[in-house]
Amino acid sequence: MKQSRYNVWVDEGESRFVYNGLSGAIAGFPITEWPSVDAFLSGADDVHVDAGLLRDLVAGRMIVTDDTDELALLRERYRITRRNAESFHLTIVTSLGCNFDCPYCFEAKHPSLLDRDVQDRLLQLLDTKLPSLSKLTVTWYGGEPLVGKDALLRLSDEFLARTRAAEIDYAAAILTNGYLLTADVAGELRDRRINDVQVTLDGPPEIHDRRRPLAGGRGSFRTILDNLVAVVDILPISVRVNLDAGNAAAGEPLLQLLAAAGLAGRLTVYPAHVVAPATDPRAPSAGYHGTCLPMAAFADIEREFYAVAARLGFRTPGLPRPVGAPCTAVRDNELVVGSRGELYKCTETVGNPGEVIGNLLSSPRAGDRLLRWLTYEPFDDAECRSCPALPVCMGGCAYHAMQADLRDSRCSTFRFTHEAQVREFIRRSRVGSTPG
Repeated sequence: MKQSRYNVWVDEGESRFVYNGLSGAIAGFPITEWPSVDAFLSGADDVHVDAGLLRDLVAGRMIVTDDTDELALLRERYRITRRNAESFHLTIVTSLGCNFDCPYCFEAKHPSLLDRDVQDRLLQLLDTKLPSLSKLTVTWYGGEPLVGKDALLRLSDEFLARTRAAEIDYAAAILTNGYLLTADVAGELRDRRINDVQVTLDGPPEIHDRRRPLAGGRGSFRTILDNLVAVVDILPISVRVNLDAGNAAAGEPLLQLLAAAGLAGRLTVYPAHVVAPATDPRAPSAGYHGTCLPMAAFADIEREFYAVAARLGFRTPGLPRPVGAPCTAVRDNELVVGSRGELYKCTETVGNPGEVIGNLLSSPRAGDRLLRWLTYEPFDDAECRSCPALPVCMGGCAYHAMQADLRDSRCSTFRFTHEAQVREFIRRSRVGSTPG
């Protein structure tokens, strides 16, 4: 028997804890038990190890057989989840127009709406796939997806009718700036089974309004906050806080404002790493003058953010869970549909004509753009193969990995702060001795 290569060990007081990235399990035991475990793993004879502890460590994959090839197990997990023909996921851009003018936006926007012809073509595509599906999931995206609310509501009704008739699962999410998310709109979304809503705030008003103004320059913070208060009990909300060097300290004052508005414990908050790619020269990000943080620096800021959030009573994520193929870009049966019917594989390429892989008239066409996504392998990267975060990251962002100037931001923060994240999780949850 041997230790898993994906164990993270930490000591807290009189206990030793281990988290395993391959299984997502965590176990704890008295630190006095460690010498016998260590001796057992070293192959010593006549060593007594508590049978229950050994069973827990094996069940949690912290201990594996000597011939276990964990990298091969991850390759197989990646392969299976990449090729899942029973699950179809669509990211749908209802409008590439937006009521905001964010200077770090990576999209070259135009005021297009998802028209009826494109909607009907999309439904035809779904109809061809339905007989082989067990699940359909949809993410509503933009621009600002609520600018194209009419298409969103019509298509949602069609998706619900078709999935009910086919007796398959359906779930939907929306990424919105929150400005149009009134209580009435939230009710309409809830009725369409949209059960995951992301809204972005970049700090307190004086910071947010500079970074995320309305088109025309007026501030947006107060309306978004009022909307959050109005809808938080109607829809599950997560608040994303985009951070770079210009607002790295904005998390705490924003969280204090949200707590003062009565939102602590009623929504989820998380920080996000701002990356301003210049791959599309027409996008605002190509001329963005802010300073993006190295991922290692952002990882430390993320830890501080979550410490403040936990102190103020906000829901915060636990330890990362194992993943397979991590995103739409590298999974076969997933597409991003633009507002003019154009097809992409990655949300970060929306609006860039050079990244189009087809359209709803022709479906994806064979070619280098599509091929590079569907042949991308994180296991070809030596850093990924040796990284403790590989089971929970699986190479992270493929698009960033493919761009020399974005490679630093391809990783999850767990690569840099895995021990600290496990320690802080233990301190918050006081986890017991069973794998969780």
